[in-house]
Amino acid sequence: MGIHLDWEIEAEQEQVRQAGEDPQSARRRRRARLRVLLIILVVLGIFGGIFAGIFLRLRAVDEQVEQALRNTVEAEVAALRIGDENAFLNIQRSATDDWLTAQDELFNAYQTLKLERDVRLTGRVVDATVNGLRGRAQVEEIIDNVPYTRVWFYWRYEDGWRHVPPDYTFWGEVKTFDAQGVSVRYNGVDELLAQEVGQKLESWLKIGCEAISCGTLPEIQVEIVPDEALALKWSDSNPWQLQFPSPYTRQARLDMPFDLNLQLQVAGLLGERLVTVASKSMQPTYPADAYYLRSAVGSWLVGRFAQIDTNSFLIASLAQNYGAQAVGRLMQTMTPDSSANILNTITGTTSLEQANLDWRDFFTWRLALENDLITRRDETNFLALYDTRDEAVRNAAYERYNAGGTGEQRIVVSAIPENAPDGSFILRAIVQVGGAGGRQEAALFRVVDGVWKRAN
Repeated sequence: MGIHLDWEIEAEQEQVRQAGEDPQSARRRRRARLRVLLIILVVLGIFGGIFAGIFLRLRAVDEQVEQALRNTVEAEVAALRIGDENAFLNIQRSATDDWLTAQDELFNAYQTLKLERDVRLTGRVVDATVNGLRGRAQVEEIIDNVPYTRVWFYWRYEDGWRHVPPDYTFWGEVKTFDAQGVSVRYNGVDELLAQEVGQKLESWLKIGCEAISCGTLPEIQVEIVPDEALALKWSDSNPWQLQFPSPYTRQARLDMPFDLNLQLQVAGLLGERLVTVASKSMQPTYPADAYYLRSAVGSWLVGRFAQIDTNSFLIASLAQNYGAQAVGRLMQTMTPDSSANILNTITGTTSLEQANLDWRDFFTWRLALENDLITRRDETNFLALYDTRDEAVRNAAYERYNAGGTGEQRIVVSAIPENAPDGSFILRAIVQVGGAGGRQEAALFRVVDGVWKRAN
């Protein structure tokens, strides 16, 4: 074993004593760390308080600015309500006189409207948005118990907010609403409208394609744009892009921005497009029955989409009695010069009388067609609408043709099956002439050579 010198032993003992930290030193070090942490927290608290104060102050200022905008709108509407033109025009401002002239006309239009309709100018600001010196407000008005909203624009001058011409660059953030088969691009103001349009189109595509077998369609792209001059139509550059002017540039339904009028317009465009797809772009020849049948399918689709009665009795009865898919088969089978007897192919009947269909709208079209062909002086096609085998019928046809066209509206209100004196089957169409207060006539139709012909 080795020999340890005294000085080595003492060194080892000193190392053992120093291996454990002095408790007082540890406490002092902990207290120092705690003081530093507290100082940091205090500094952060001070800065946090400063930032919070600044934020609250800015928010309070923003609220004051927005409230000032709301107060201006309420004052402007109050001037309209009580008929104070000077007060109303004092809130208007623009670099040109055109805006003041337009607002003067608007003021007078409101005064006239108040005399003719039940108008409540509530002045309620549905939404107010401020961006720097620009302001935008959606203002409620109730006409005949229907709530509407208008979007007005303002600029904050040194003497306060003033109503200025529309600034459609201030229409909200660009967003997209996606549905199955549909994509809607819009700005923030049109958000509720975009959702309704997207959901309706998704539903309508399903309804339409289940009936007429659309196949695989491209995605419908809807572009809602705040442009007063834009027409609601399919884009010239993209046949599946729908250009949709925002109704908020004028007056929009507050409770239903995609109102029935807009729904009917969009439903008509979609129905026509689906008919074009189902018929492989077939264009019927006038005045063949196919000309009416094609349009009747489109009208029937509009009624299904918007859930209204479009008086498409013939196609509706076809769908009801033979299934909605029968309408699709009709579109796929029809040719440009098809006559109504093509329906025998769809229904499996040998004659149109057996098909159990409602012919009221078809006969209404036939009567209008008679008048149009008379106006065109198209004798050949006019006589083709009559059962000219019967001399009395032929004479009546020439008498009408020579008398010239008439502007009277004729609507078939019922079609009653009867037997003619010779035992043949006829349909007696009761015709309302000249509207609800007009007279009634009877027009007789029978099937000749497989198609309906006029028999009186």
